[in-house]
Amino acid sequence: MTAVAHAVTYADVSAVRPGAALVAPWRTPFGEQQALVTLTVAPDGESAEGRFSPPGGNTESLGTAPPPTVDVTTLGDISTTGLTEAEFSAATFALGIKLRGVRQQADARRRYGRAIWLQGPDGDPSWACALFRAEPDLKTLVWQGGPRRLWDEVEAAYDWWATRGRPTPGRFGLTVDGTGGRIWLDEPENVIGHL
Repeated sequence: MTAVAHAVTYADVSAVRPGAALVAPWRTPFGEQQALVTLTVAPDGESAEGRFSPPGGNTESLGTAPPPTVDVTTLGDISTTGLTEAEFSAATFALGIKLRGVRQQADARRRYGRAIWLQGPDGDPSWACALFRAEPDLKTLVWQGGPRRLWDEVEAAYDWWATRGRPTPGRFGLTVDGTGGRIWLDEPENVIGHL
């Protein structure tokens, strides 16, 4: 068994004999939710393919990702969202796949609610913060700034996930070969992202 923290590379695949299973914990920078990916190396040893499985009680922690460092010298744009904290949390695995490179950090829950911070990939100053309120009848406030509107991307990714039946990690798969890695939904031909 070979374990890598965030990705399985072609070097990992080529180091394992054809027909072998390559099992690794996997997660995106978006959050701490991880899954296991089990790939079977092709008979020619040139590729590996398999599915993710939901995180289980025996998966070891991959450590805490560094918190986003957000430049909030301006407040950014202020809006509200209908997305609830429960909906956001349920979609975290899919959101991490769709928003590659975006990091997320959740503040501790407080009496007034909980803030979720998002930061763009390295070198991208885009940021967003959603304040999920403790009172269910209060709107969730959203601030976002920078060249990308990260919370708008979250909502679009959530809608994508919801319209596909809210797929669990087990419906996602990964193919790794000499051209890189491709993440797919349901079937290898249905590529939804690249590593």
